[in-house]
Amino acid sequence: MNRPDQHPDSELLDQLRAGLLDENPLQKAELQAHIQQCVACRQGYDWPAALRPDDAQIQHLVRQLDGARRRALLTRKKTALRRFAPLAAAAAIALVAVLVVKPLQSPDSDDTRLAGTTPVAIPEIYEDLDFYLWLADHKTSSDSST
Repeated sequence: MNRPDQHPDSELLDQLRAGLLDENPLQKAELQAHIQQCVACRQGYDWPAALRPDDAQIQHLVRQLDGARRRALLTRKKTALRRFAPLAAAAAIALVAVLVVKPLQSPDSDDTRLAGTTPVAIPEIYEDLDFYLWLADHKTSSDSST
């Protein structure tokens, strides 16, 4: 592998990076020696610059993620408002109906009499009602009066 005309392919370099050549120490040592001497293979073995983001790229990605997160949160809030809007409208209609219809159904307080507030004259026939009921229960068939 130390010959300059023979270079390892990218699959072999990937296996070296992943540690898959640890089982074959002779091939691993030979490949590492070649990478040490060959500038082209060393650049291929190192991760490409496109895969190693610099600080500006990282900051740009962080800003994009923050923007996406904010948009998702706003969309979620709008969705929640849309979900509860019909329930709020139904509750408001029910409240208005109770507040408007209830006073219309209640009678005026002038004509209303509450029990026990004013004495009411009881007719005489009802005063002795208990006696007549008792008499009807105790009446026997042998009584000739009636």
